[in-house]
Amino acid sequence: MNPPPAGGLARAMLRPGREKPVLGGHPWVFSGALERVEGYRAAGDPCQVFAADGRSLGFGYLNAQSQIVCRLVARDEPPGPALWAKRLEQALAARARLDLAAGDTDAYRIVNSEGDFLPGLVVDAYGPGLVVQFLSAGMERWRAQILALLTERLSPAFIYERSDSPLRREEGLAPVTGLLAGELPTPLVAREAGREFEVDVVAGHKTGLYLDQRDNRLLAGRLARGASVLNCFCYTGGFSVHAAAGGGRPVVSVDFSRQAIAAARTNLERNGQAAAAALCERADVFQYLRGDKQTWGLIVLDPPKFARREGEVTGALRGYRDINRLAIERLAPGGHLLTFSCSQAVNIIAFQQVVFEAAKEMKREMQVLGRLGAAPDHPFNAAHREGEYLKGLWLRCVS
Repeated sequence: MNPPPAGGLARAMLRPGREKPVLGGHPWVFSGALERVEGYRAAGDPCQVFAADGRSLGFGYLNAQSQIVCRLVARDEPPGPALWAKRLEQALAARARLDLAAGDTDAYRIVNSEGDFLPGLVVDAYGPGLVVQFLSAGMERWRAQILALLTERLSPAFIYERSDSPLRREEGLAPVTGLLAGELPTPLVAREAGREFEVDVVAGHKTGLYLDQRDNRLLAGRLARGASVLNCFCYTGGFSVHAAAGGGRPVVSVDFSRQAIAAARTNLERNGQAAAAALCERADVFQYLRGDKQTWGLIVLDPPKFARREGEVTGALRGYRDINRLAIERLAPGGHLLTFSCSQAVNIIAFQQVVFEAAKEMKREMQVLGRLGAAPDHPFNAAHREGEYLKGLWLRCVS
């Protein structure tokens, strides 16, 4: 039997036979796996987790209001400033190895929640400043210490908080947004492989840009040379900017959001792509593809999340099949399709299957040239496959 935890830590005791995922490195303990909790006072309390036989399984923090009642942070060290400092240094070292600055990029993810063993914390760099998200009760508890560490280590020109994700509601936390330090530039301009993007960190999706798609946008730029390009669900035009810079002609961008179309036009114009800016079109993508008679050399499908929870997966798969069927029908022979799902509840096997079914329905011969995912500054824990939310396929139409 291990000694009782020190320092006022709560004790989380698992039911018999429920320790296997934790032993395998999974960072979540669901409420159904708990036998009892001792010493719990409030959401975010640090704790030590024990198997039913008394073995210590690790340290984390508790939230009785969440279905994920415990998030583990380490096997042998309790939550606290010393652990946060170590984890931050590890995350920064991993990004330094990517040498993003050498590629003229200054917008990237510094901390990716469970992927960097800091569950519930997201930190993104945009030029000289940071955008942060505190998405779990444990990280909310330690926000002052974490902000102090970020300030001491990185000296950001500004820190802006975007803790307005639905994940906070699941933790019993109210949304919080606003400037925490410094002054927010207007406009805030970030660079990605030498291309410039105006970033709305106040009202934009996620923290302003879909930083996870960076490498896939660069791939689109390489594939676009000499090709007609259709960017569906274009948001702020990231794929369009790189496709136009890569020699795509024409480059058409479609999104239903007026704000997205305006932002896409701005970013295309900022990068000297006036012709592509003029071809930004506000439309329902499904209806656009049904009415479109043109064939395209490159189509990008990067739709919003179709499923937020397991109960929505069946409908989401129908949506993915339909949108991919419409796009595959519009591909020219030899054309490429980059198709994505950001629905965490939809796994890569299910997504891949519906895309293949769409190709079969359209009677098109398709090659799979690659499986795609998030850029390497968005790592996921190998024991936490839920962190692999972005999945994609690179397909070529043979005939």
